[in-house]
Amino acid sequence: MKKIINFSLVLIAFLLISIKGFSQTVYVTDGGKKYHAKNCSIVKTGKKSMELKDAKKNGYTACAVCKAPKEAATPPKEEKVKTTKQPAKKGKK
Repeated sequence: MKKIINFSLVLIAFLLISIKGFSQTVYVTDGGKKYHAKNCSIVKTGKKSMELKDAKKNGYTACAVCKAPKEAATPPKEEKVKTTKQPAKKGKK
């Protein structure tokens, strides 16, 4: 029972981290028309953070200097795991 609870907690934590990981934060300034990555050398002060989708919705475009992301991160596709049948073990006679 304890293993099931621990597994459930780990799974919930992973899902919460995954959901947050797919929203992309970019940075804008009041007078600018570009959005930037956090470490962009063009904009060092006066920047505020917002989600990439909101920046695009408000008319901001990507900075060419810092190569800010043009699309939000997408969740990884699930990989199908191929299983192979193991030959039955023969018992000793």
